[in-house]
Formats: sequence, structure tokens, C-alpha cells
Amino acid sequence: KTKMTGKEVEDYIKNELGHEPRHDVDAIADAASEVAYRYSSSTTAEQVVEFMLADKPIPTLFTHSYGFHTRSGRGLRELFTENYNSYKRNNGN
Repeated sequence: KTKMTGKEVEDYIKNELGHEPRHDVDAIADAASEVAYRYSSSTTAEQVVEFMLADKPIPTLFTHSYGFHTRSGRGLRELFTENYNSYKRNNGN
């Protein structure tokens, strides 16, 4: 699934990570959905959120090697951050 909602992100943070969200969950969902769309044959929005928030590897994108981020992982993180910041700028947050 390449789309994710802010509610799904909020539920993941609360239920899976055991925290209250500190960041804009709609911006996270939008950024994760955009990244998943760009890598649509290799990942889902849920995997992108898990990678960004819990540092969970995405095997199909080779995001980790010996516990460290690979070039692919760093690129995905940078793309996500750009999309997150763009969403926040464009939505007045």
C-alpha cells in the first residue's frame, strides 16, 4: 500500500512504539506515501514509516548493512525529510 493516513501513523506511534506523537502525523503520512510512491515496486508507506521512526530495515531497498544505513538508506531518509518539510511549509505548520 503506497498511501498512509495521519491516523494510521498516530496509531503506529502510540501502539507499536509506545509514545505520543511529537511531530505532525499528517506530514509523516504524506512524506511516507510520497516516498513509497517513488519506490512503488520496492516498498510500502508502512515500511517507510517503520524505517524512519523505528529504524527498521527495508530489505528490498538494502537500507542497512551491519546495522548502519547504506547509501540507499541515507537517500531514502533524505527524500523523506525533504517531503516532510515541504508538506509542513505548504500547509502552514
